[in-house]
Amino acid sequence: MNRKRSFISDFISRMLPSMIASQLVITICSIIDTALAGHFLGEQAIAAEGMVTPVVLVVAGLSSIMAAGNANICSNESGKCNIDEMNSFFSTTVTVSVGISLIFTTLVLIFSPVVCMMLGLQRDSVLFEQTRGYMCGYVLVMPALSVIMVFPGMLQIEGDNKTSIIAVLTAFLLDIVFDLANLFVFHGGVFGMAMATTLSYWISAAFVLVRMSSGNHTVKYSIKSVRLSRIGEIMHDGLPALIRNLCIALSTAAINAAFLKFGSERYVSIFTVVSQVGELLICFPSGMCELSAMVTGIINGEEDREGLKEILIIMLKKSVIISLALLAVICFSGDLSARIFTLDKNILSLAKHGLRIFTIHILFRCISESYIGYLRGIKRHGLGNMILIFMALCTTVYAYVVPCFLGLESLWYNFVVVMFFNLVFIMVIICTISHKNPFMPDAWILKPDSFGIAKENMMEDTSLSVEDLCVFSSDAAEFVNKHGGSKRQKMLVSLCIEEMGKNIISYAYEKEKDPLLSIKLMFTEEGFKLRFRDNGVHFNPKEYYDLYSGKDDKVSNFGIRMVFGSASDVTFMNTMSYNNLLVKI
Repeated sequence: MNRKRSFISDFISRMLPSMIASQLVITICSIIDTALAGHFLGEQAIAAEGMVTPVVLVVAGLSSIMAAGNANICSNESGKCNIDEMNSFFSTTVTVSVGISLIFTTLVLIFSPVVCMMLGLQRDSVLFEQTRGYMCGYVLVMPALSVIMVFPGMLQIEGDNKTSIIAVLTAFLLDIVFDLANLFVFHGGVFGMAMATTLSYWISAAFVLVRMSSGNHTVKYSIKSVRLSRIGEIMHDGLPALIRNLCIALSTAAINAAFLKFGSERYVSIFTVVSQVGELLICFPSGMCELSAMVTGIINGEEDREGLKEILIIMLKKSVIISLALLAVICFSGDLSARIFTLDKNILSLAKHGLRIFTIHILFRCISESYIGYLRGIKRHGLGNMILIFMALCTTVYAYVVPCFLGLESLWYNFVVVMFFNLVFIMVIICTISHKNPFMPDAWILKPDSFGIAKENMMEDTSLSVEDLCVFSSDAAEFVNKHGGSKRQKMLVSLCIEEMGKNIISYAYEKEKDPLLSIKLMFTEEGFKLRFRDNGVHFNPKEYYDLYSGKDDKVSNFGIRMVFGSASDVTFMNTMSYNNLLVKI
């Protein structure tokens, strides 16, 4: 059991930093605008950008719904090596996303005064005009953003991290250059700041499109591959991403409006500073949510009950560690974080106070979002959406009601109180559905007791030497015999373990400093299944077999030929930098 868990722990430990880092870099691009605006354009500019945040979140939400759905579907198709289907879903996603973004952009530009009034602004105020200017400049980024958001999932499936990194860094660096040009050359105000972000994303999107349309990429965009009939399936799988962004947008808009109602525009500026630093902090639970969904999807597909429990336990531990670390950083550098955006002493004092309170809620958010990701992984989208909607409604009600009784100061505690009760709400759901103690991991998996392969019907180990492999092969033969397998199945299981295992050990780890090979044998209603998972160099033995099976040379790679020629089915998928081979015997 411990050997099996080493894979899940290794998987999460390796991927979590990159997941969080990718979210941080994208968020920093937004923060650059606010920081420069605070120092060179003044308090009104910060408030204007803060008022536009809900629109920004809606823009991201509309882009993410298609991107998330496409990533989920294409990851499944990649396991079947169905390139035509992947190209079709990918091309359809890009085409429809750009179409929707163009329509949304046009509507916002036409009705921008109405949108500003919906955000709680008075038409004759200076803040109204600055908010409108920033919004009109920023919304032009949406077509490019809709393209950029599709690619991380596709690039991860193909194992191309370089293109994604270059694209993000390009947008980041160009945004800084264009922002400085706007401030010191063109003097375009907040509209120019928004256009700087827009231009940087358009250039980055163009780069990614060129890269994906050429080179060695398997998946390529083609207008001929577009199938509008697939829009419904894509949007169904991506709906949770949209709901999440809409709920966050509703929460932010409610708090902005409450600060205007019970305080002043200065308080909106203060909250904007807090929320901008808060966006960086929220990248951590967001990254945990995405990783939790990916890992859970893999383990859920294997019907591994103990593995699901382990994911929940590991993510809980990560939540505590990350939250305490962030709280310590903010406590010691909160003033420095706020100074990035403004040097106004009055704003700095309250912003530092609000930021420390905001950071406390990250623990509850990490746990909640990790579990929402888990629910996505086990296909319980409805429950995840219910949790998000509950959180948004509670935030809105709190913002408009509680300050009436406890004053303006109580608004700073909104996120802490709401996320705490959101976690309580999750536990009530778990207790209601599972009828088990919500403080026990087995209740949180939300699976019937019959779910998963019984312990006596599976065996798993890691083998990093030929000697270990031979021992496991011998144990596997006894396992097959114990479960009523035929002599042929017994021979094939041993052959497969030894040949495929030796091949991985001998050739996969030349460049890998921390190798990991997991082999799992399962007895199911369909027969015996062998799953190989390794973090070595990318190699598709199924593709290799299909390529050379018709050659006259029958001696080379005889073991692979024997395994693939005798197995009832073989499936290969490379995802998240791991080779995954499933052999049915």
